[in-house]
Amino acid sequence: MYAVSVSPSLLPRSWWWQAVVSGVLASLGYVVGVVIESTGTLILRLTDLTISASPATETGLRWAAFVIFMIWFIRSVVQSFIHARSAAQLVDMPGPRISSIVLGLLGAFVLFHVIIGVLDALLWMLATLVTFLARWIPMWIALAVGCAIIVALLILLTSKVIIAGGVTFFSRKAWEMNNRTAKGIFRPEVPERSGSHHSLVSWASVGGQGRVFLGRGPSRHDIEEVTGREALEPIRVYAGMPTGGQTLADAADMVVRELERTGAFERAVIAVNTSTGSGWVDEWEVQPLEYLTCGNCATASMQYSYAPSSLHWMTGLDHCVEAAIMLYQAVKKAVDGLPANQRPALYITGESLGAFASQAVYTDLADVMRQVDGALWVGTPSFTPMHQELTEKRHRGSPEVAPVVDNARHVRFATGPEDLRHDIYGRELGPWHFPRIIYAQHPSDPVVWWTGRLAWYQPDWMREKAGRDVSPSMEYTRIGTYLQVLADLPVAGRAPGGHGHTYHHELIPMWKELLGLGDAERPNTLTDGQWADDAMLRRIGHAISANIALSERQ
Repeated sequence: MYAVSVSPSLLPRSWWWQAVVSGVLASLGYVVGVVIESTGTLILRLTDLTISASPATETGLRWAAFVIFMIWFIRSVVQSFIHARSAAQLVDMPGPRISSIVLGLLGAFVLFHVIIGVLDALLWMLATLVTFLARWIPMWIALAVGCAIIVALLILLTSKVIIAGGVTFFSRKAWEMNNRTAKGIFRPEVPERSGSHHSLVSWASVGGQGRVFLGRGPSRHDIEEVTGREALEPIRVYAGMPTGGQTLADAADMVVRELERTGAFERAVIAVNTSTGSGWVDEWEVQPLEYLTCGNCATASMQYSYAPSSLHWMTGLDHCVEAAIMLYQAVKKAVDGLPANQRPALYITGESLGAFASQAVYTDLADVMRQVDGALWVGTPSFTPMHQELTEKRHRGSPEVAPVVDNARHVRFATGPEDLRHDIYGRELGPWHFPRIIYAQHPSDPVVWWTGRLAWYQPDWMREKAGRDVSPSMEYTRIGTYLQVLADLPVAGRAPGGHGHTYHHELIPMWKELLGLGDAERPNTLTDGQWADDAMLRRIGHAISANIALSERQ
């Protein structure tokens, strides 16, 4: 199982994460081996079967088995090391080094003995408990009761001590982060931003991620300098997490009041962004829209929690969905209250947990197309129902990493900008009608591909091997692949742009297509977008990178 643990996965891992995966899998392999040995011994006893050999033969067989195993083991590890380095090149990340392999092996050795030690202690407790109970009740009842007590004890320790303690610790850290302001972030001065002196929302109330969202981004002058075109000051509104008896509905109403105050309903485009669990809004989802519309847009979001998305996955997702519904419905109601010929085009966006919650607003794809003018969902988690349903309905011959649904008339799954007009095999797609919906998903993004079913079921995306940045040497192993991709999750956001859970420059052409710039007809009042050629998109990308680099990540 150790050889399996060091085989290629979606992303290269640090030695300590590798040690965790290797230690757990090695322990699992050891336990399976013990079970097989015990079962075989029991069968031999029940059948009164004896297998014997001379001492010399027995010694020879043991040495032969050991040599064969070591040759296979060394070959597997070396081969996995080579394949892992090749896989790392596909995602533009440094591959494993000999030193990291050695450290990972040592760490796995320690963890293996810790896990086996815990299991031995549990077995000792079970044996002691059963022996004690067997004085008064039959052995089989004592065994059943003993097992039940040990299982109950494990559940109690896991849920009430380990998980609850971990949630409390990370929640406290998240609260501290929510109260700080990242370096390089300053209170906005322009009235088009929430949190400014003109705003109904205080700078202190929007939380750490809200301050980053409101303190970053291009000004009107920045847009004019990059595009060479006349621009408006982009509007950004944000409401902090409800406090003091306030509700999510109150926060959503505040967002609408801020949109009204800033004149957002007079802009060509309004984008409703569902933030992640901590309140984070990705600049790469917002700034491309601001540049491509020359500032003739508004982006609205709000905070519903300060905890990381991973904690929401553990403790429940209902709060995220409720926030997404409240925000969207409040903005949609305000837009629908305007005369039909004066309404801004309405777009929805979200990344990761935000993409999940944003899609939960709608009953199905038809409902999305009835209500909005476009959607950009980035790094959608595997447990999102609408994403699952559309993927299952894909055309024959289109892979799971980039499905083609309904001839791509409205929905396009894109691993990169090249998938917007062609499928992943280079075949041209048909006409793209409005409203347009884009799922941005990298083949190497574990957030999109990790699921509980990986423990026992080989998914199509592994069988098809269509991902451009996933090694063809990645093979499926029950339990092993599940743990490998699970261990990829913590490092997914550290991958370079264009890989893993990091979506950067590729979102610029996606926004261009979503808005219909360059198309004769589009669902908004924007002027012709022929000026936004490939060279201009690259300039915009450089400008966004430079703007983000001015401040630290919250």
